Amino acid sequence: MDDSARLRTRFSSALSGVASDPRRLVVAVAAVALLVRLVSLGGRVAHFDEGRVAYWALHYLETGEISYRYIVHGPLIQYVDAALFGLLGPSDAVARLPVAGGGGLLPLAALLFREHLRDEELVALAALLAFNPVLLYYSRFLRSTLLVAAFAFVAFGLLVRAVDTRRVRYVYAASALVALAFAAKENALVYLLVWVGATALLVDHELFRPRAADTGVDVLRRHGRRAVAAVRARDRRLLRLGCHIVGVVGVAALVTLFFFAPRTPTGSEAVGLWEAVARPRLFPAVIDVTVADMQNGLAYWFGGTTEPGCHEESVVTAYVCFLGRFLETLAVAAGPLTVFALGGFLVERYATPRPRAVVLFAAYWGLVSVVGYPLGTDIYGAWITVNALVPLAVPAAVGLGFVFRRGREALASGDRLRAVVVACVLLLVVGQVGATAATTVYLQPQSEENPLVQYAQPIGDVRPAFDSLSTGAGGAGTDRDADTGVDVVFYGETFVTDSGESTIPPPCADLQRALPLQWYVARADLNATCAADRAALAEIREEGEPALVVSTTEDADPLYATLDGYGTRTVDLRAPGRETVLFVDRRRNASEKPTRLTRGARSGGFPGVDTSFDGRSASSPSGCAVDRSETLTKHGFVYGSSTVVHSMCYLN
Repeated sequence: MDDSARLRTRFSSALSGVASDPRRLVVAVAAVALLVRLVSLGGRVAHFDEGRVAYWALHYLETGEISYRYIVHGPLIQYVDAALFGLLGPSDAVARLPVAGGGGLLPLAALLFREHLRDEELVALAALLAFNPVLLYYSRFLRSTLLVAAFAFVAFGLLVRAVDTRRVRYVYAASALVALAFAAKENALVYLLVWVGATALLVDHELFRPRAADTGVDVLRRHGRRAVAAVRARDRRLLRLGCHIVGVVGVAALVTLFFFAPRTPTGSEAVGLWEAVARPRLFPAVIDVTVADMQNGLAYWFGGTTEPGCHEESVVTAYVCFLGRFLETLAVAAGPLTVFALGGFLVERYATPRPRAVVLFAAYWGLVSVVGYPLGTDIYGAWITVNALVPLAVPAAVGLGFVFRRGREALASGDRLRAVVVACVLLLVVGQVGATAATTVYLQPQSEENPLVQYAQPIGDVRPAFDSLSTGAGGAGTDRDADTGVDVVFYGETFVTDSGESTIPPPCADLQRALPLQWYVARADLNATCAADRAALAEIREEGEPALVVSTTEDADPLYATLDGYGTRTVDLRAPGRETVLFVDRRRNASEKPTRLTRGARSGGFPGVDTSFDGRSASSPSGCAVDRSETLTKHGFVYGSSTVVHSMCYLN
C-alpha cells in the first residue's frame, strides 16, 4: 500500500470514528461554528450600539476608569474587549471576538444534555445553535444579547448535570454563569423568572399525572413527610444543604461584585475595587457605590414606561406591532428552527409516553420568551429573538430527530419513497438555512433589505476616511506643521448639540445622531471638535485645515463651495436615513493634486493622510484649547460612580 492509500485509509477511518460518536460530531460542529463566526468578522461597519460599547472598552484601556453604565448594559464585555484591545489593537473585528467566541463554543453545550437527548438529537441541537442565521448574525455583533443567552443556556445545562450526577460542583458553576449572564446584560434576571415559571409548569404536569402515586396530593404528602422527618431528626443533610445555598449565593455575589464594582486610575481620589483590596476598610464604600449603580440601572431597565413604541398610540397596539415583527423575524430568518421547535414540542408533549422534563422546560422557556420579550421592548431589534431561539433549539432538535428517525426507519424497511421524501425535506432545510445565512450574514450584512439589520446600522462604510487619517500616509507633501491638531470636525445643526455634554467625545457632537462615528474617531486616536455653522468652521480653518469634515446632506450645502481641495463620499448613517457627507482633505496626499468640488461630486476612495502631531494645542469654536500631551488628565471624570462629568475641553 502506497503512502496516498494509507492516508486515505486513515482519513476514512477518522471520519468513521467521528460519525459513529455523537460527541465527536458535536465538537466538529463547534469547530466549524467558530470558524464561520471568525470569517470576515470585521467586514461590517459598526452599528450604533457597537460603537458605544467599543468606545467605553477603549476608554477603560486608556484611562483605567470604568463603572457600570447601564445604558450600555453590563460591563463584562467592556473588560474583555479592553484586554483584547491591549493585545491586538482596537478594531471592529477585535471588539466582536468575545461574542464570536461565545457563539462559536455554544454548540458544545449540547453535551450537557447527553443523558436526556438521543444521539441524533444531540447533534441536531449543536447544528441548530451553530448555523441558525439569527444566532450566527448576532454572534458577529457587539451586543451582549447572545452572551446572556449562552451563559443562561449553559447554566441550565449544568443544573441538569447536577441532577443527573448529584454533584454539587455543577450548581456552583451554574451560579457563576448566571452571575456572568447578569454582568453581560440585565435581562438575565428575566431568565430566572422564566425558569421559575417553567419549573412551575413541570411541577403541575407531575402533580397532574404522577408516575409513582395515585394523585398529586399523595406526591405532596410524601415529600412533606420527608421534609418534616428530616427537620425533626436534625439531619446533617439539611446543614450541608444550607451551607451549599450560602456558598452558591456567595459565588454569585462575588462574581457580580467583581464586574460591577468601579475601577479607578492610580492617584484618583475616588475609591475602586483594587483600592479596597489593598485597604479592606474601604470595601463598605465600594459596595455602597456598586449597589447604588446597580439600583439605578435596574430602575432604568425595569422601572417600566407608559409610552408606547413602534410608532403606535397605545401600549396594546405597540405590543401587537412588536410581536408581529418578532414573529416575522422568526419566519424569515429562523423558519426551520421555529417550525421544528413547535413540532418537537407537540411530539414530546402529546405523542410521547413519558415526556422528558428537559425538553418541556426548554420549550416553555422559549415560548414564553416569544410572547414576553415584545412586551418589554421600546425599540425593535431582531436581536431580541435570540432570547427565544436558544432555548427553542432543544425542542427543535427533538423535531429534527423525529423526522430523521422516520427516514432511517423507512430506509431500513425498504420504503424508499418515504426515505426520499424525508431526505428531500432535510436537504431543503439545510439549503434554506445555508442560503439565508449566506445572504444575511455575509453578502448583505448591513443592507436595509436584510431582516436582521436594525435601523441604527450604517449602510455605507465610513471607515476608509478615518483609517486614512490614522495610517499617517500623507507622504512628503503633507504640511502638518501648519495644522492645529484638529483632525475631524462635525459640522451642522444635525450633528452639533447645544449642551456640549455628550458622554463620548467630542462633547459637542450629538451622541444619538452621530454614533458610531465617535468610535472611529477614538479608534484612530484623532482630535475632533464641532462647528455649528460656517462662521465656527471658518474660525477653525484660520488655525489650520481639518483633515475630515463630517456633515449631513441637509447641512452640507455651504461646504461644497468652501472646502476647496476636499474629496467627498456620501453614506447613509442609518438603515436607511441620515445621509452623511464625508469631506476628506486631499492635500494631505502629496501624490494627488487638489481639486475644487461642486455640489454632488463624490469620490469612492480616500487618500492616505499624515497624522504626525507637533504637540501644539487644538482650538475649538468655543475658544477652548487642550494640549494633546495632557489629554488623559483633561477628561474631567468623577471616578468611582456612575456619574461622568466631562470638561468642555475634552479631546480624544
